[in-house]
Amino acid sequence: MPFWRAVDLVAAMPISWMPLVADYNRFARRAGPAFWGTYIGYFIANVWFYGLGAWLLLTAQTHDLVQAIGVLAIGWIVLPIILVDETDNAFADIYSAAVSLQNIWPRVRQALFAVLIGAICLILALTVPLAQYENFLLLIGTFFVPLFGVLAADYFVLRRSYTEADLYQPLTFRWEGVIAWALGVVTYQALTHLAPSIGATFPAFGVSFLAYLGIAGALRGIGRVRPERA
Repeated sequence: MPFWRAVDLVAAMPISWMPLVADYNRFARRAGPAFWGTYIGYFIANVWFYGLGAWLLLTAQTHDLVQAIGVLAIGWIVLPIILVDETDNAFADIYSAAVSLQNIWPRVRQALFAVLIGAICLILALTVPLAQYENFLLLIGTFFVPLFGVLAADYFVLRRSYTEADLYQPLTFRWEGVIAWALGVVTYQALTHLAPSIGATFPAFGVSFLAYLGIAGALRGIGRVRPERA
């Protein structure tokens, strides 16, 4: 596997969790500890577990993760622990998806969304081959990496942060964001299939970031992007 393809797969994991952060950090009392606690905690956990996984596979001399864990003295004790531990991850995904859908259809109960999403995910887990997991991670990267390129451009450059009013304003649809995101998606998919050796994460992020700055700047002007506050 090319190095940068491996980077794409590793990057897809934290990227996939970024949309969920706000669903929980919105209950934090202060922004600083919420940010640094999330960042440092996730960074340490990722470095530790990816490093541990690489060491385990190299030591066991196999690419089969289940087999690698099984060769440990307590391997078959570790597997059920991992299974139980992963349950909370599934709950976090279901809850976040239910919250997002309720933002679109506020009259529908959140519990109903949770049950429906859980049932759909269960069916997919039972039917989709585990061998497709790598493609699933690349699909996550395809959609979410360009999305955060657009978000970064809007938040850090154009608007320079959001106010509480921005977060609770009526729903709007911005074509410039959709176009920039779509360009990033095309870039990610093209590089994934045509040039996996150079990676897709950073180019796709850069394309969506710059495209949004260019399109939004052309439509509204860089100096007038930040809306006036009442």
